Amino acid sequence: SHILCQFVKQWYQRRVRGIKGNGNGNFYYITNYEKPVWQELSKKLSAGSIQAPTDKSSLIYDAFSLAEIGKLDYGTALDLTRYGINETEYTVLSRILNNVLSAGNTIQGDKDAMQKFWSYVASMLKPRIAEVGWTGNASESITMPKLRDMVIRNYCRAVANKTDPVVVEALEKFNKFADDPSKDNKAEIADVFVSITRTAIIYDNETDTNWHKMWDLLQNSEWEADQKNYMAALARSTNTTLLEWMVERSFDDNVRGDTWRYLYYVHVYGRQYDLSWKLLKKHWDKYAKKYNTSSFTMGYLTGMPGVFETTDMLNTVKEFFDSKSDNIGTGLKASKEALTEIQSNIKWRSKNADAVKTWFANL
Repeated sequence: SHILCQFVKQWYQRRVRGIKGNGNGNFYYITNYEKPVWQELSKKLSAGSIQAPTDKSSLIYDAFSLAEIGKLDYGTALDLTRYGINETEYTVLSRILNNVLSAGNTIQGDKDAMQKFWSYVASMLKPRIAEVGWTGNASESITMPKLRDMVIRNYCRAVANKTDPVVVEALEKFNKFADDPSKDNKAEIADVFVSITRTAIIYDNETDTNWHKMWDLLQNSEWEADQKNYMAALARSTNTTLLEWMVERSFDDNVRGDTWRYLYYVHVYGRQYDLSWKLLKKHWDKYAKKYNTSSFTMGYLTGMPGVFETTDMLNTVKEFFDSKSDNIGTGLKASKEALTEIQSNIKWRSKNADAVKTWFANL
């Protein structure tokens, strides 16, 4: 048996360059490799040697999952995304983009690194712009509308240039629709509706013209899906005075949409974490009276502080929630989870933030 084992080993070394496990992605497990192997896989992705979408998606998923738990350095995981400029599959590109954006969220305090981060995102998506276009056709794949929206929406956000042709066209389409929000005009922009509304707010002028147009669109909208989209776009404004006014107005009976969603969207889509925390505390009693018997709603609100990542904020959030034990209601579980998330964020930053910042800074 020993001789047979030696023979098999020698034959393997001569003839087999590698073994591909979980080829069709039917099983759930994560595979780690030695760093040189990850580096080689990154080169193969860039060279186009790995073509199956499931293989590419699995590699990205595994790398970032391992980085998240400290089993792989973030620089190695991010290196795998360099080939993304050539990726055309929606399922794979969306996974790459989501992980890159999540990494970017951790370095918002570093202006130089953030500038390079957004440049990296824009350069990754730019080659896809001409391919996806602005409107669909009957022969395109079922995922193309999602790819079109994802590419245009994130490119416009990343390019940070109001004169960029893609941004200019998105703004023109928004203004045309805002002037006449008929079904026919909306049908023309169906695939990029989210893209153009959010771009309109990101590149709004000093008098917030587009914001006010969109507020009117929201208040005149009968469709819940459209209302949610308008609210998510409005929340992206950098004018905190407007955002605070919007949250105040959300308590009026004649305002469209769910009251809690206005604040939640300022937090999620606007990433105005300090402002949303301030407004949650300011209006706590109103939210508690309205929602503390509705588990999912109060949970959304009490879970918001989970994004913080300092010991000071951990103590501040804990102290506040402890003081609201009488009316936190169904938000109690989510509030405890938020505290756990803050603790995890503190640990994560101490181990990984510098590596992520360095990777983008060195682009």
